[in-house]
Formats: sequence, C-alpha cells, structure tokens
Amino acid sequence: MTEKAIVVSQPSTAMSLPDRLTVERELEAVRAFQELVRRTLIDGHDYGIIPGTTKPTLLKPGAEKIAKLLNLADTYEILSKTEDWKAGFFAYEIRAILTHHGEVVSTGLGECNSMEAKYRWRWVYSSDVPEGIDHTKLVFRKTKTGGKQYRVENDDIYSQVNTLLKMAKKRALVDAALSASRLSDIFTQDIEDLRDNGVIKEESVEPTKITVDNSPYYCKDHKTLWFKSGNMRGYAHKIE
Repeated sequence: MTEKAIVVSQPSTAMSLPDRLTVERELEAVRAFQELVRRTLIDGHDYGIIPGTTKPTLLKPGAEKIAKLLNLADTYEILSKTEDWKAGFFAYEIRAILTHHGEVVSTGLGECNSMEAKYRWRWVYSSDVPEGIDHTKLVFRKTKTGGKQYRVENDDIYSQVNTLLKMAKKRALVDAALSASRLSDIFTQDIEDLRDNGVIKEESVEPTKITVDNSPYYCKDHKTLWFKSGNMRGYAHKIE
C-alpha cells in the first residue's frame, strides 16, 4: 500500500501592509489631534521649556488633559516598592494604564526613589548646618545674593514618602499619555526632574543692557539732559 504524503499548509508569515488611503487617514488624524493639543494646552502650566533644553516638557496637568481629550480612564498599579524605615530608603515603581471603555489603549512606567538628588539632599545656610559637620568638606553653591548654601543629607526623608509615591505615579501617567497620543515628537518628559537632580544646569544668562538714545534731550554745552515736568510746554534744564 502506497503511503500518501500529507501536506500541511503553513500560515503565511508575511506582514500585510495597510493600503495607502488608510495610512493617510491615520496620519491626518494624528496631525489633527496634535493641533488640538497645541491649541488646548497652556504653556507654563501643562508644559514648559526647561532652561538648557529645546523640546517642551509635558507636565502632569497636560498629561491629564490629553487623557481627557482622548476620553481615557486612568488606573495605576504598584509593580514594586521598597520601604526601609530603618535605613530611610524608599522606592516605588508604578504602572499607569489608560483605557477606553475598558479596553487598554496604552501603559506607562514611572519610578522614584529617595536616593534621587532632589530628595536625598537639602540646601541650607551656614547657620543651619548640623553641629559636628565640617563646612569645608561640604558641597556648596552661591546664591543670587552672593551668599553660600551647603548641601547636607536630608534628615526628614520620612515626611516625603507620599511625595515619592506620587512622583512615580506622575511619571507613569506622563509616559502613558505620550504613548497614547503619539506626541513624543512634540513633548518630552521628566526633564524637570533631571534639572532638579542637578543633571541639567540652568544657563547663566547675562542681563541685557538697555540703552536709550538721549541725544535729542542732551545739552552739549552744559553736558546735562534737558527735562520736562509739570505744565512745561518745552524742554529745559538747570543752568549752574
């Protein structure tokens, strides 16, 4: 008896590409939404330019508005957490989930821990440096008024535990909102955190000198400015 060869058809692994009109419609929808976001979000509140950067940073209020515009509901789950009350170390990793009528649209991750510079250190003046600490061995910075501030360990990290958790949640939301709205080419995220951590330093900008042309009001003979006050109809100056 002759055995029959069994031929099993393999599913095609070739990726099917959408037609051109579908792609154009989707790209146009993305552009239209980006324009809506530009008109709706407020500079300085929903996003902002951090000194030393060029791309706007999306802030928490802006991420919430984007989720609202897309009619998305946000939920969160703690992926991991470390709460060492004895050593004073706290860390949280959060996942933000954006859904539309129960269907997941995007997710985002956010992490925050107490070893980040903005939480680990605090800046104090000389009079507030704890006793027994040598000022000469501390990192310091100059203030705008010419004074000095010294960097010391934050001895009150326990009161910031809730802040750490909320910061992780905020970072996760911004990440998820950027992913859902396809706005990563317009906004970035967490640059304000990098600035606070000292990774990005604000540029020192020289004050702009404003000069006024006083030549029409200057008396060359007496080397003084003409003046006008009260009900005077013309300009005059005091002659010494």
